[in-house]
Amino acid sequence: MATLLDRDAEVLAAVGRFRMLTRPQVKRWFFGSVSEPVVTRFLQRTQHSGHLGVARLGGNGMQVLWLTRKGRDALVARGSSAADLFPGTGPAAAKDFDHTVAIAEAAIWLALRTPSPNELLPAWALARFFGGSLSAIPDLLAVWCSEGDNQSTAAALAVEVDLGTEPLGSVLVPKLGTLSGLLDAWLPGAPTTILVLVPGIRRRDALRNMLRDSACPVTVEVMADAFRS
Repeated sequence: MATLLDRDAEVLAAVGRFRMLTRPQVKRWFFGSVSEPVVTRFLQRTQHSGHLGVARLGGNGMQVLWLTRKGRDALVARGSSAADLFPGTGPAAAKDFDHTVAIAEAAIWLALRTPSPNELLPAWALARFFGGSLSAIPDLLAVWCSEGDNQSTAAALAVEVDLGTEPLGSVLVPKLGTLSGLLDAWLPGAPTTILVLVPGIRRRDALRNMLRDSACPVTVEVMADAFRS
């Protein structure tokens, strides 16, 4: 089995955690200070070794990346937990593709902020951790831990990525209420907030209006505006 470079392993672990990343996402997250040829060499190296799957959308579009089973096994051999990795045999399914990309965008936006979260957990990882028993699962949970020997959760942010496909009143708003209660149960005493990222201003305003009298700590922002901040 080919030996993985440390940065290669770091990138593969992120791809495996978020099911799929695009090349521009990988460039921004892990190769922001270097040129595109460095990214190309990474892709060629890890694809040739069988650790990474790479395809172009429509045959000539943007490159998308996923962790292979061989890549998962190589990461586990280095000490990673198999439960943290989601290997695939190709890109995310068409029905999940845009949502998968948007969740990764939110994760990268948070990872590049200061201070960055200690943990970024997508929905599938939370569902596996809790055995699929949750009544509501955020698309992404960011956790910041206190410093020192006895680390504990200092704050958490649950991110819901809304692409405008779900009804607000009958689906999304009730989910946010349930999720708020779950956060309080998971992390008693820690400050928690729910961030809903929506595709446009009209949906943002409609959701804010529905939540006006809610006791849930929810912030609603337009996705593109939030990612620029």
